[in-house]
Amino acid sequence: MKDNTFEDPKARHPSPHSPCLTRRAASLRAYNSDTGIVASSNSKKFLFLLMPGASMLSFSAAVEPLRMANKLCMRSIYSWQTVSLDGKPAQFSNGMTMAVDASSQRMSTADFAFVVAGSELSAEQEKPAARWLYNRYRSGARVGSLGGGAHILARSGLLDDRVFTLHWEDQPGFRERYPFLDPEDRLFCADTKIITCGGGMAAADLIMHLVAADFGRDFAVSISEMCVHFCLRQGEERPQSSMSTILGSRNPHLIAAAQVMSANLENVLSMDMVAQKSCVSRRQLERLFKTYTGKSPAGFYRDLRLERGRQLLRDTDYKIIEISVACGFSSPTSFSRSFRKKFGFCPNRTERPQ
Repeated sequence: MKDNTFEDPKARHPSPHSPCLTRRAASLRAYNSDTGIVASSNSKKFLFLLMPGASMLSFSAAVEPLRMANKLCMRSIYSWQTVSLDGKPAQFSNGMTMAVDASSQRMSTADFAFVVAGSELSAEQEKPAARWLYNRYRSGARVGSLGGGAHILARSGLLDDRVFTLHWEDQPGFRERYPFLDPEDRLFCADTKIITCGGGMAAADLIMHLVAADFGRDFAVSISEMCVHFCLRQGEERPQSSMSTILGSRNPHLIAAAQVMSANLENVLSMDMVAQKSCVSRRQLERLFKTYTGKSPAGFYRDLRLERGRQLLRDTDYKIIEISVACGFSSPTSFSRSFRKKFGFCPNRTERPQ
C-alpha cells in the first residue's frame, strides 16, 4: 500500500481558487456562453494524407491543438481523419508506423485537407497524392501541406501565383526543381484556399492560427497554454535562427559578409568582392571570420556551398555534375574531393551512409 504520510493533501485536492483552475473555469464559462463557439453543433473536419517518410512531429503538432480545442470545450468542435495512398499503415521518417482510417481513393468531404510529407518521394507517389489534393480543392476544401508536401502542391498546379512555404532544408532542392516557384522563408502561409507550413512545431502554430480565425485569439491562447506552447507565432517569423545566432556575433560586417555568401552559392564571388559588399577591408574580413567562426572567409564560404550540395544530393535526382555547378565548383572532381573531405564520404549516392 502506498504510504501517504508525507503527501501534501493540497497536491491531491487543489484549491478551487488556484490560478490555473480559476483561469480555466473562466475560459470554459466564456466558451460555453450563448455567444460562445460551442453553441454550434457543426464541427470542422480535417483530412491528413500521410505520405511515406512523413514527419511524425509535423503530424502530431497539427493534431494535438485540435484535440486540446475539443477538450477545452468538452465537445467536438474539430474532427480529423487520416488516410494513406493505399489504406495501409503509414510509416513516418522515424521508422514508426501508424494505422490510418482509410485509403486516399475513398472519397470524403472535409473543410481542410493536408498532405504530410518529407522530401524523398517518387513520381509514382506524388502523382496520386497531387490528384487527391486537387480533388479536395475542387470539392471546396482548403488544402495545404506540412513539411515537404509543397512538392505535391506544386505538381498539382495549385501553387502557381501563390505565396507558400516548405521546410527550409528542402527549399534549395525545391527551387532547383521548380525554378519559377519561389517559397517564402517563413513558418507558414495561409490564404483563403491554400495553406502551407514548414512542418515541425510550426504545424502547431498554423493550426492555432486557424483556430484563432474561427473562434478568437483568447481561445487559441488557452490551447497554446495547454500544449505548453507559450507563444502564438504569426507565421511571418523566419524558421531558422538568425545569422547572428548562427555566427555567434552581432557584428554587422560579419553578418553582411555571411549573407552575401549565402546569396551567391552558384556564382561564387572573390573574397575581395565579398569584403567590398560588406564594407570592410579584405584584412578585416579575414580577422572577423577567424575570430568568430574559427575559419577563413573562403573556408566558411566553401562549407556553405558544400552544405547546399548535400541538400541537393539528398532532395533531388540531379547528377553530380549538375550539383557541382549549382554549388559553384569548377568540376565534379573538385566538388567530390571537397565533399569527401568535409563529410567523410563521396557524394556518389551508392556510397552515402544510411
